[in-house]
Amino acid sequence: MHTFYVVSRFGVKDVPNERSLHDTVTKKSGGMFFIPVFLLSTFLFLLTPSESIGIDPFFILNEPLDLYLLLAGVFVFSILGFVDDLYHLTPKLRLFVELGIVFFCLWGIQPNVSFLGFELIPSFIQIVFLTIFLVFGINLVNFMDGMDWYLVTTFAICFISLGFILPNFYTKPNLGYSLYAVLFVSMFGFIFYNFPKAKLFMGDSGSLALGFFGSVLPLLYQNHSDLWDVSDYFYLFPFFWIDGVTILIKRFFQKKHLFQAHREHLYQKLTETKLGKIGSLVVFSLLNVMVVCFHFLLREFGFGKITIFLILFVISILCYGIVWFSVTRKNLA
Repeated sequence: MHTFYVVSRFGVKDVPNERSLHDTVTKKSGGMFFIPVFLLSTFLFLLTPSESIGIDPFFILNEPLDLYLLLAGVFVFSILGFVDDLYHLTPKLRLFVELGIVFFCLWGIQPNVSFLGFELIPSFIQIVFLTIFLVFGINLVNFMDGMDWYLVTTFAICFISLGFILPNFYTKPNLGYSLYAVLFVSMFGFIFYNFPKAKLFMGDSGSLALGFFGSVLPLLYQNHSDLWDVSDYFYLFPFFWIDGVTILIKRFFQKKHLFQAHREHLYQKLTETKLGKIGSLVVFSLLNVMVVCFHFLLREFGFGKITIFLILFVISILCYGIVWFSVTRKNLA
C-alpha cells in the first residue's frame, strides 16, 4: 500500500520551502495509510478471544468505552490532520477543534491522575488541565515529523520508557503493549520509506493521530493504587519537551508569531551542521535513551518520584544547553 502511494502519480506532495529540511518534492500524508491499518487491525485484535492471544482482558471487558474513545480520537485527529495537509487550516481553527476533541474524549474517559505523587485533584480540574497540556503535547509531536525517522525512533524509545513506568500496562501481555505492537507493525511500510533520505512523510494526518494516541493511552490505566503521574509525560519525549518549550518562550519574548512555522528548533539547526540528518537523529535518540536509562537506574536505587524528576530534568537541561552551545558556536560546523 505504501509502495503504491510512493511510486504513483497521485497523492499529497510536500514542496520544500525555506523552512523545510528536505530539498526535493516528497509525498506526505503517509498517516492516511498506516492509521486506518492500525485501527482496523486493532478492532480485529479486540474481536479475537483474549484467551487465544494471551492478553489481560480486564481493560477490554471492564472499560470498553475508554478504549473506543481512544480509537475514535485517533481516527478524528487523522482526518483533521489530512484536511490540514490538503487545505492548511488556520492555526486558531485547528487549535479550537483539537481542544474540543481532546476535552470530549477526556470527559468520557474521566481519567484519574496524580502530579509528582500528589493525588485528590478534582476531576473537572484534571480534565481542563489535561486538555490544554495534551493539545500542547500533541502539537509538539506534530513538529517531530520534520526530520526523517525522528518521530519513529522517538516513539520506539517512548515505548521502552513506558515499560518501566507502567509495567502492568505496557509489558507483554497487557493491552498497552499489544496496542503499540499493532501500531509498529501497521507502520512498517512507512518506517521503510521514511528512512533518510525519506521518500514519504507522515504529514499531520499521522503525527497528530500518533500524538493523541501516545498521550491519551496512559490515561486508560485506571489502577488506583498506581496512578499515571502527569510528570511521567516528560520521560516519553524528554528533549522534545525541553526544545519545544524553550523555543516557544524564546519566540514569545522576541514577539514572533507562536503558531507560525519556523526552523528554530535545535534538531533543525543540528541538521545544518556536518552531522546532517542521520547524525542529528543519532544525537537526539541517544539523549532520549540516556534519560530512559537514568530513570530506570534511579528507580532501582529507590529514589522518590520528585527527586528522580528533578535530577533528570536538570541533567536534560544541561545536555540540551551543551548541544545548543556547540551548534551556535559552530563547534559542529
